[in-house]
Amino acid sequence: MSWLYLAGPLFTQAEIVFNETLATQLRAEGYRVYLPQQECAGTTDPKRLFDLCLRGLKGANLVLVILDGPDADSGSCFEMGYAYARQIPLVGLRTDFRGTGEDLGLNLMLTQACDHLLLTSLADLTSTPRVTYLKPGADFLPRLRTVFSQFTTPD
Repeated sequence: MSWLYLAGPLFTQAEIVFNETLATQLRAEGYRVYLPQQECAGTTDPKRLFDLCLRGLKGANLVLVILDGPDADSGSCFEMGYAYARQIPLVGLRTDFRGTGEDLGLNLMLTQACDHLLLTSLADLTSTPRVTYLKPGADFLPRLRTVFSQFTTPD
């Protein structure tokens, strides 16, 4: 059985709580979620950490990647590249309304790798089949559900 792999930064208390909250919400919707910060808890060996993350990616049928911050987390970018190469659908989520890149406010290699993007913006922008725009603070979970339904269904 496969799962949704949740890729994102996990180095601050805020990032850890955000990831855990999102994983809990997705599980409540019926999705099996592979959250590296939980799967790797207590592991300090770099090779073991890498292997556990790869295990999660290899078993995923969808990757949700958090693209917040001035530049996307480097580990998450690796996970995106791995998923893209294996043709695992990628959904990018950016709750940060600050744009910092050349394509939709992000690095074009990231935006173009995603099958769908949910992007937060201060401007009134019209969503397209591949990009859903959100207002700052908006509940993005209902829109994630709709996007996920294009690629997978809950258990």
